[in-house]
Amino acid sequence: MSNVKNLQSLEKLLGICTGLGGSYNPGNQNLQVKAMATLLSQAQTVLSKVDTARTGFEVATNSREQAFGTLRPLTTRVISALIAGGAMPQTVADARTMSRKMYGRVMADRAPIVKEGEEKPKTKRRARGTDYSSLVAHFAKLLETVSASPRYKTNEQELMVESLKKYLTTLQKHNSSVIDATVSWQEARRKRNEVFYHLDKNLYDVGQRSKQYVKSLFGFNSSEYRTVRQIRFTKPRV
Repeated sequence: MSNVKNLQSLEKLLGICTGLGGSYNPGNQNLQVKAMATLLSQAQTVLSKVDTARTGFEVATNSREQAFGTLRPLTTRVISALIAGGAMPQTVADARTMSRKMYGRVMADRAPIVKEGEEKPKTKRRARGTDYSSLVAHFAKLLETVSASPRYKTNEQELMVESLKKYLTTLQKHNSSVIDATVSWQEARRKRNEVFYHLDKNLYDVGQRSKQYVKSLFGFNSSEYRTVRQIRFTKPRV
């Protein structure tokens, strides 16, 4: 929120400096009214692009969440169809392993034999990857398993191998869209930070130096400086 406030502060400061007329004539070109007006327009543009990029990111992540919402229930149905077709127990076990990973379940290692008088050691548990990229990988492996099984036969359109392949492609596209949206949002924020805080004539420095110029022009106790002194610019910690 400090970015919006800084933008508002520059706009207010520009209005005051413009109102001072010809008496406001700094030697630093970056502090002149025309340059400040250009900077204000530039800051408004980059801030707007951040908002647009953020909206794109939110749309992409929401769409992905919706697309992945049917993944786990679909996986359960696929395994049931595999069992109904009479698939080999080993094939069903492989499919269930992928299902457990998609559900985020963990499996405890087999407990070792404990002799009398010994303390029972803690069993180790193996975490399963449930991030979106891992979910795609687990589903792809499940698809390989059912595709290789001659016993996987179903008349339900959404459970057929070709439909599952299309669904996998859809999930992959959603992941790619989120990655692209993330990069765009990060780039928009980087450019905003340059204009607001990092360039030689960034908004923060121009605002602070303009206030100092007004103080040097009219004096600390002047009404002009008291007015601009109330305008605040903040710089986020890096």
